[in-house]
Amino acid sequence: MTASTANYLWSLGDVLGQGATASVYKARNKRTGEQVAVKVFNQLSYSRPYEVQMREFEMLRRLNHNNIVKLFSVEELSNKQKVLVMEYCSGGSLLSLLEEPENTFGLPETEFLIVLQCVVQGMNHLREKGVVHRDIKPGNIMRQVGEDGRSVYKLTDFGAARELDNEEKFVSIYGTEEYLHPDMYERAVLRRPQHKAYGVSVDLWSIGVTFYHAAAGSLPFTPYGGPRRNKPTMFKITKEKPVGAIAGVQKVNDGLIEWSYQLPNSCLLSKGLRCQLVPVLAGILEADQEKCWTFDQFFSATTEILQRVSVYLFSLQQATAHRLYIPHYNTAAIFCEEVASQTGVGLEQQHFLFLGHDLSLKGSMKVVNFPSTSPSQPLLLLSRTPETHAGLPFRELPIKSNFICHIYVCSRCYCGCSEMLVLLVLTVQQYLTSNILTIHHKYLIHTNLSKGMELRIYKYMDEQCQSGID
Repeated sequence: MTASTANYLWSLGDVLGQGATASVYKARNKRTGEQVAVKVFNQLSYSRPYEVQMREFEMLRRLNHNNIVKLFSVEELSNKQKVLVMEYCSGGSLLSLLEEPENTFGLPETEFLIVLQCVVQGMNHLREKGVVHRDIKPGNIMRQVGEDGRSVYKLTDFGAARELDNEEKFVSIYGTEEYLHPDMYERAVLRRPQHKAYGVSVDLWSIGVTFYHAAAGSLPFTPYGGPRRNKPTMFKITKEKPVGAIAGVQKVNDGLIEWSYQLPNSCLLSKGLRCQLVPVLAGILEADQEKCWTFDQFFSATTEILQRVSVYLFSLQQATAHRLYIPHYNTAAIFCEEVASQTGVGLEQQHFLFLGHDLSLKGSMKVVNFPSTSPSQPLLLLSRTPETHAGLPFRELPIKSNFICHIYVCSRCYCGCSEMLVLLVLTVQQYLTSNILTIHHKYLIHTNLSKGMELRIYKYMDEQCQSGID
């Protein structure tokens, strides 16, 4: 079956999403064939007050930003029901992306940073227009994939949105359970009477849960049995969360809640990015609206993260890849301190190579003037003295009741180790065959690899280094 307006046609089977008051379909322009998304409202939507019905139309007309789904027009069906004609996003939603098996433990770092940037920019536009969304969640963040393969994320579904200045409050309840601010959850889900008013900070809580979900692949707050089955405990976890905690999990019925102040070890983000992200999550996942960060604090902190210079580093001693985020105005001295913090290689023992050449990082040198690095062309960190090897890091896999393909988890784990070892092999081979390294450099590589290694791959690399010295 099909439906149409004056200018657009769609199949009722091409459903992109469904809600309580509307369904969204993939449609085409009758004249040009251009793909769009149409939001068709059902009879329940018309039981709402007229001003509420018109709110989403008027809201979208006011908003114009690359990180917000565009409204093209408002048309009508033959029965006079309103239809919103909007931008079609071919990549689905952030939620559908997180549900893909390869993202079980969260998004890769590069993709997460794109999500962070797009959501921050979209939310900044909403605040400039004095709009509170009230239903931020991965399902309401759409993904457009450009011709270059790069993602652009866009906020959508403004049915719950309304105008609200920073100091104003509202009392009506909207949102999705798992992403609701605790005060709103108490009234909307547990049906407990209260006379609280809510401010713009409710969006910050939802953003925090969304960012955690994108980074870790799971919700931050989970009672035994799940959020939908154990609602009183879900409220208890979010309401009684200690300051600074960013996650709470109850693993047994009526058991203690295990609080976490860091992202899980299974998270794919680098230590460098986690160190920057955790304080942001702790600041906005605060139930007390008086203690919660303001949007100004949130925008300031996230903008600083996005503007930092990222430096890819490979620590040969540990066989670990690092990505460090340093403010562009900082010096090499600060960078070297961060390297020591993440790798354990002291300042006096650090020796850097880049593309087969010595890299002298003088203390006053600005980070912005460092050579451009990448995962395939990182800085190579050597230790001038033999030290205890850290070995490959082991990431404990979380127990996920809804995850079936254990073989895939294992293969992903082995694949991660394989990728690290391949990078180790390629990096060392690159330097050994470059005819640029001195005997001293080759000796450093040899000593960084040879002591205390038990994996056969390390033995192989040691043999390669030894043949290079000989």
